[in-house]
Amino acid sequence: MKNIIQLLPEKVIQQIAAGEVIQRPSSVLRELLENAIDANAKMIDIFIKDSGKTLIQLIDDGIGMSIDDAKMSILRHATSKIKKTDDIFKIKTKGFRGEALFSIALISQLEIQTKNEENVVGIHLFIEEGKIKKQIPINMLRGTRISVKNIFSKFPARRQFLKSSKIEFQHIIYEFYKIILAHRNITYRFYHNNKIVFYFKKTSLIERIKEIFKNKIKNLVSIFIKKNGILVEGFVSVPDIYRKKGDQFLLVNQRCVTHLLLHKKIVHAYDGFLRDLKTASYFIFIFVDSSLVNWNIHPTKKEVKLEKEEDIGEMIQQEIKNILFHQYKVKNRELKNYDIFLSCKSLKKDYSLNNFYDKLYDQEKVVQLENWYHKINESNFETFNNNFQFTNELFHYVSHKSKIKTLQMNRKYIIFVLKNEYVILVDQHKAHQNILFEFFLRKRNLISQQLIFPIKVKLLKKESISLNNIKNDLINFGFHLYICNESAYLYSVPENIHQNMLVEIIQNIITYNFLRKEKNNKKKLIQIISKSASIKYGTKLYPEKMECIIKDLFSCHNPNYTYSGDPIFFVLRKNFF
Repeated sequence: MKNIIQLLPEKVIQQIAAGEVIQRPSSVLRELLENAIDANAKMIDIFIKDSGKTLIQLIDDGIGMSIDDAKMSILRHATSKIKKTDDIFKIKTKGFRGEALFSIALISQLEIQTKNEENVVGIHLFIEEGKIKKQIPINMLRGTRISVKNIFSKFPARRQFLKSSKIEFQHIIYEFYKIILAHRNITYRFYHNNKIVFYFKKTSLIERIKEIFKNKIKNLVSIFIKKNGILVEGFVSVPDIYRKKGDQFLLVNQRCVTHLLLHKKIVHAYDGFLRDLKTASYFIFIFVDSSLVNWNIHPTKKEVKLEKEEDIGEMIQQEIKNILFHQYKVKNRELKNYDIFLSCKSLKKDYSLNNFYDKLYDQEKVVQLENWYHKINESNFETFNNNFQFTNELFHYVSHKSKIKTLQMNRKYIIFVLKNEYVILVDQHKAHQNILFEFFLRKRNLISQQLIFPIKVKLLKKESISLNNIKNDLINFGFHLYICNESAYLYSVPENIHQNMLVEIIQNIITYNFLRKEKNNKKKLIQIISKSASIKYGTKLYPEKMECIIKDLFSCHNPNYTYSGDPIFFVLRKNFF
């Protein structure tokens, strides 16, 4: 019987190895950027053509290479990063295996131009199929210019598996983002098809996040942990109803990685705050001693193994939970200024929660509880670090309770009690604002109430144009109006909008310059309407109205925060009273 197991030819082995490292154009950019960073570059120019399929070129002002080093750099396992076995377990550089340029040279037409400080002239290498075809001396400044042309041109089977130019370019941008988030002390200029796309200068992390994601990321709060030789810093999002999918970046020693355990720990810190954990955003940097990190488990170093990763995950999760629950605390200095709208015939010195609540119901009278104020101290405002089912319990309680007893505090907060353990303070203005926002966001062609007499609002010329641009949206929301000359006539309004607020609503709408067919028009319009029409601070509410607001709030998709990220309700423990 003929043997069927054979050794693979060296060329096939090399192509398989190259395929593990270079999977698409974005892989090339990642490897070139990492080499430039290892070379201490302070300025990096990137030139992309046809989403990287035709050209990926990178120019840096790093230390450059000598002629001999340049020739060695395209050989497999040729590296300056490690010299002995122990070095593998103390990796401090981006690259270390010596496979990047070797793999790129096999699957493209590669050109390397480089010069170091010691050499008078540089070298220009022309490489194909992993071999130097031509070399010429050149006059250049210190640094390196690498051009990768026609990726996979001689591997049609590989090239046909590349996605559309749009998708490949998105992969390139994503790899670029991961690098520039971590290395912010470098100036980057990025060109695509001869047009500049990005220009980033040295900056802070929060500014870099804003530069990249602009207005997509809101409500970020900082996270900082320094414990047992481990440093964790960055930013995490508080719940944001705008986001359909969060932006999630985890970096270990300034390399963006995929780490399933740590990712789960981070997103599950949002249990009870988000219904879909994919909407959480985080930018978390972990710094540990290099001897505690094993990078040698993935061909492209996308995955990593950490010592004590379970402990690190728990530490990060705990801190995020602290941050989220901190949003519900009531500030001591703010609370001491409040009066209480109470209803009680007498108030005894028994401050147990049941007695407190039972006596606060049936008499319209303002009573300032001096004894209560004296009991306020910082311990009242502890966070609920271990009670992560709390929010879910609150939602369940409201939805299943047939009657909720409420009272009003300082004509600002609606108060009710949860299971005789917690006192919930709901901001009446923010709660009603959120209710209206979600109502208009999810409803279309609403039922209108006809006005007996139309309301006339005078307009400037530019206000008339702006109002005309959103006229159809207003009609869909239940506002039927006629615009003539320099006036708007309002004939009907949504049935859940109080007529006394109509002039204020229209005036607030026309102060915003709405452009025709602008994508943000509907959401901005809803924000203006909901904020203008919501119950204001200082408005006295009767029990039936307060109960209605509580039930409507907790039927919202996100009852925790307003669209701008402000907390809507706060929680006090039983021992507060």
